[in-house]
Amino acid sequence: MLAEANPLDGSAPKHLGIMGVLFASASLSVIASGLIIYTLADGTLDFFLSEEAELWEFLTSTRWVPNGLNPSFGIWPLLSGTALIAGGSLLLAIPIGVSSALYLSEFSSNRSRRILKPLIEVLSGIPSVVHGFFALLVISPIIREYFDATYFNAASAIIVVAAMILPIIVSISDDAIRAVPKEMREASLALGATKWETASKVVLPSARSGIVASILLALARAVGETMAVTLAAGSVASLHLNPLKETQTLTAYIAQVATGDIPPGPATDAGFAVGSTLFIMTYIANLLAIRVTKKKFGNSRNYTFRSLFSTLILKIGYFRNLESEISISSNLIDPLKPNKFDLIRRNREKFWIVIIGCSFSIGIIFLLVLLQTVIESGINGISYNFLTNFPSSRSIRAGIGPVIIGSVYLISLAILFALPSGIGAAIYLNEMSRPSKLNFFLRRTIQNLAAVPSIIFGLVGLVVFSRLLGFGLSLMTGSLTLAMMILPMIVVTTEEALLAVPKSFRDGALAVGATRWQTVRHHVLPNAVPGIATGTILSIARALGETAPILFVASIFSKTAPSGIFDGFMALPIQIFFWTRHPKQEFQDLAASTILVLLVLLIILNLIALFIRNRAEAKRTW
Repeated sequence: MLAEANPLDGSAPKHLGIMGVLFASASLSVIASGLIIYTLADGTLDFFLSEEAELWEFLTSTRWVPNGLNPSFGIWPLLSGTALIAGGSLLLAIPIGVSSALYLSEFSSNRSRRILKPLIEVLSGIPSVVHGFFALLVISPIIREYFDATYFNAASAIIVVAAMILPIIVSISDDAIRAVPKEMREASLALGATKWETASKVVLPSARSGIVASILLALARAVGETMAVTLAAGSVASLHLNPLKETQTLTAYIAQVATGDIPPGPATDAGFAVGSTLFIMTYIANLLAIRVTKKKFGNSRNYTFRSLFSTLILKIGYFRNLESEISISSNLIDPLKPNKFDLIRRNREKFWIVIIGCSFSIGIIFLLVLLQTVIESGINGISYNFLTNFPSSRSIRAGIGPVIIGSVYLISLAILFALPSGIGAAIYLNEMSRPSKLNFFLRRTIQNLAAVPSIIFGLVGLVVFSRLLGFGLSLMTGSLTLAMMILPMIVVTTEEALLAVPKSFRDGALAVGATRWQTVRHHVLPNAVPGIATGTILSIARALGETAPILFVASIFSKTAPSGIFDGFMALPIQIFFWTRHPKQEFQDLAASTILVLLVLLIILNLIALFIRNRAEAKRTW
């Protein structure tokens, strides 16, 4: 431990107590991971111990028919649906995302970057159920009209999932590209390469580790996506790779169990076996992403000029035949003399810059069309009665008053549970502990917990909080479920805020005799408050838009606002989900109006976070 305590002033017992509390906070991620493993393992074991299920059939059969006289539980139809949608979305998102990141990093101005990157990242803040609404009511009709697809089809799900994972690829790839040493670019340009040749043949290969990591994380996100594929792709599990047909994914089947569409029995227990399969797949993808990110490009100071020159010659295949293709000897004699090959290269550069610029605009166009659709469909339904009335089977009288109150209570309790633990865990890991195997284990556990699909947390909430602890379908169950899900996000954002505080603040306090805890409490934490507040608000925004984790624990028949923590509740994303699935157009319009309310709340939260961040940066003196 790094903490200093003077045993003569009575601070040692206090320090040990503080360390115990902080360590307990950091250990909550281990407890949460243990609850996930326990829930999945127990449910999976019960499933395979039933007469209707066999492990060999589960692993090898190509039939998934959970209901009927002759049920069959072969996982391959669900795997094929998951692979179809996840793979298809990656095929769309990778070229668009990498091109967009390259454009942002290498060709856009600082002013354009400050405007364009947040617009792309807005896509990541749009709830999954909103993407599902857009896919079902806008994209799917277009695909049916022009490609003779079924009502539910994988293609519409592929498009919206690609839009959902696009910000992940853009953001992480952009960071990886910008991390490439500046000297690499300067040396390449000095050798005669154009800016496009430098970007494509030097920068991109050097940033491949970060780009691969972004793809793996996007894959885990696509595999774990629930609500969009549930609404868009359908619920028919069949072994095919045709995007124009209906299909079902691993997450969609678990959601089907949550909504009660699957009768109790082995078919319901199969959801745990499917959840275990999903957990293993996303864990492997996350593990690979972590391993890849460790292989980062070294700092420029580790390179001599000679090694740098050699590396560039190898990376820029364009210059392997300098004498014949570029006529470098001629250019050295008269560097201003025009060269036909140079003109071709410059035109080629302009062409590719336009192409990657257009690829960047795809995400923005998708966002604008989505927002336009929601506004046009839902703006007329916004009224005082709609915001205050109770949900009803009659669309003309239906409202979301109790649903809004339920969402506010749910998020408030979730933050109350998660925020102190998340901050305590970050302080312990970043400020109060030395690098060790235990520290590494805790960090790795938090990273893995952040990658767990949200629908898995719903299973934990149902089994542990609702049944085992006896909380039932209540606010307490829902808030604990969401708290467990957003805990890793709070830990990570708090750590970033703590790391942003200069080391000199800590050194100065320790030099005048302050203990480690006194340094953290009086010098580090006050300066990290804006970053912590920003991360907290973003966590609230994410929790507010989540549907899958509370699908198991929401009281869908509750028409009144909860009056206590053990009362049933409804939340805005759940109400959107059920109204979107309603066959009548008027209820789908109600879903659009509810989406508008949800988006307004999310926009307000993100603007508050942006204001806090900008104000903190403006006041920062270091």
